[in-house]
Amino acid sequence: MKRGIALILALMAFFVFSEAAAEESDFPELNEAGFLDGDEFVYRNDEEGLWRYAGADLWVEVRRIIQEKPARTWYEAEIRCAEGGEVPRMIPADPENWMKKQEYPYKLARNSRTVIAVTSDYAWHRLARKARAGILIRDGKIYSERTWKKGAKKFPNLDTLALFPDGDMQVFDSDEKTAQEYLEAGARDVLAFGPWLIRDGELNESALKQYGKSSAERVAVGMVEKGHYWFMMLEGRIQRSRGDGISFLAEKLAEKGCRTAFNLDGGQTAGIIFMGHQLCKMDDKPRNLSARRTTELLGVGTSSLVLSAEDPW
Repeated sequence: MKRGIALILALMAFFVFSEAAAEESDFPELNEAGFLDGDEFVYRNDEEGLWRYAGADLWVEVRRIIQEKPARTWYEAEIRCAEGGEVPRMIPADPENWMKKQEYPYKLARNSRTVIAVTSDYAWHRLARKARAGILIRDGKIYSERTWKKGAKKFPNLDTLALFPDGDMQVFDSDEKTAQEYLEAGARDVLAFGPWLIRDGELNESALKQYGKSSAERVAVGMVEKGHYWFMMLEGRIQRSRGDGISFLAEKLAEKGCRTAFNLDGGQTAGIIFMGHQLCKMDDKPRNLSARRTTELLGVGTSSLVLSAEDPW
């Protein structure tokens, strides 16, 4: 009984804050750098498809875009990080045992109090099957060095996305660098899935023609410049959204001005989570399912206002 009352009070506090801080959907007055000097701001409107967050060193706006013909629904999350503040990073379910503990993405985001996140390269599954996993580095530790040769007719082709502590994102062909070379260059995390979508402002035209042409759920991330990012997720295989090939999000990220972009694992793995709430729809049932369990997310920002693990989903 006490636990139930505590849960109700916690939920009331969260939604009272949301309503009080966001009587209007517009961001409050921001400082010259584009962030807040005071309390955090959270706005959530599931019906409208608009979600916003602002804090001392992070600004996020997520929009749901609905297209009727052909039926597609996707999410565009614009993210701006203050210089010297938090930047995109890998967030494990268990920091002591990377690639081990699995959790639903929304619960993982809640446990880590992550503001905005997407699912990543699903690397743990390849490692568990002892399959060729690509070059994988997490928090400076090498987990795999087995990859495909450039141009291999495999999907994923195991191209890489390297994340750096200063917020830089760089993409490479599968065998362009060794794991040790990534570490020597200063990369903190290296993901393997692919293909890379944009490099130096140019679309990877040959890869877009060769890989991921079927209609499915998709996730991709891009960087305009250090401190300015886009996370995108396309729903698929449901009534309101049939999905698409990887070129769909690649072109959207190019339109946003991304000079770097990378394709992550799609299908039932794909998800986008804001303040502990999964935004995307995975099926046509009244109660939406969660994306698959995973060991980690690619996310930005932390906040005590994120839903707790015990709150109803």
